[in-house]
Amino acid sequence: MSLETIVRMLDTQVNFKESEIIHTFCSNDQTPVLSVNYHFDTEMFLLTYIETQRTEKYTTIDKLADTIDRFLNPQPLGV
Repeated sequence: MSLETIVRMLDTQVNFKESEIIHTFCSNDQTPVLSVNYHFDTEMFLLTYIETQRTEKYTTIDKLADTIDRFLNPQPLGV
């Protein structure tokens, strides 16, 4: 999934803040690995790592999208 697509999905959550939209992101084998929901009352995104149930809070789409992108598309370590 591209960074552009991730940003668009997060924008949708903000634009439809009166609705509860939860995005679930899957690994390449279609296993759910992350979920994101937006709380309009606090204007905050909650990112949950499904395997550990650890939750992180984000207030900007750019930082959250970058975190999701790096998790879903890890870069190989340099030699």
